[in-house]
Amino acid sequence: MFPESHAFAFGVTAYQIAWLKCYYPVEFYLGLFNQQPMGFYTPETLKEDAKRHGVFVLNPDVNLSDRLCTIEDDNIRLGLCYVKGLGDSSIKAVTTAKELGGPFADLADFMARSSLEQQQIEDLIDAGALDFLCKDRRRARWEVGLRYRPANRQLELGLPVEQDMAPLLKAGAFDEMVREYRTMGMHPSNHVMAYIRKSLDPNVLTSEQVLSVPDGETIIVAGLVIRRQRPLAKAVFITLEDEYGHIPMVVWPKNYARLRNDLKAPFLVVTATMSRKDETFNLVVQQVKPMYVIPDPPESRNFH
Repeated sequence: MFPESHAFAFGVTAYQIAWLKCYYPVEFYLGLFNQQPMGFYTPETLKEDAKRHGVFVLNPDVNLSDRLCTIEDDNIRLGLCYVKGLGDSSIKAVTTAKELGGPFADLADFMARSSLEQQQIEDLIDAGALDFLCKDRRRARWEVGLRYRPANRQLELGLPVEQDMAPLLKAGAFDEMVREYRTMGMHPSNHVMAYIRKSLDPNVLTSEQVLSVPDGETIIVAGLVIRRQRPLAKAVFITLEDEYGHIPMVVWPKNYARLRNDLKAPFLVVTATMSRKDETFNLVVQQVKPMYVIPDPPESRNFH
């Protein structure tokens, strides 16, 4: 009786979720983002799946974001809760200042009215939440250093800082990506593998190319580890993610005993053999080379 009722409940839930994802994809993803942490996949993986279904995730914005994620032009605007350095009281300070005084005009106005700590302001800059007020994030961090004064009894004079702004090179896309992973655990506009693809061997296949590989062929793939799972079976199942999709892999016990330390790395280059059965496939892992690409990679979901 228990297995039957359990299966029925999961079947109903799976149908309802599939229906929502098909007909109301924006609302579907919005619900998932606003219920984190939960589920099988991290927000970074959900963001990539949403993009493949025509729903784009936008960086938080101090003038446009609420605490939770919202719908904006059929896309999802991340809420301020996704900036790791902000607590509920800090988010409340930002939203209240905006409600009382209207949108923030510039960085100086935001700093004066929100009264956040310097590190919190810099985290918002690195998350892209102040891009509308200051397009150059590196220049914005410099300006914060000039303007910030710890809270005390003396009122701030609000002196100009333009004369002390240094000529800085604009931050590159890779640097901004690294800082977004640090502050939010995701990079809304792209995937980390898109930045390192050119540095990989040309023989390394993408998840799209893997789909046409015949059974028994040995190939090389690379990606971010998004899950490690060891069910009652002896094999270990690992899923890699790249900028195009997912790559399912299986590691048999003998190889797992030999490779287990390397398999702990956040990014992997894997030599594996294609195994196809009943219109599904797995890559059977033979060799692994760990990669350490960025200091704060998205965490994988591990089930042991």
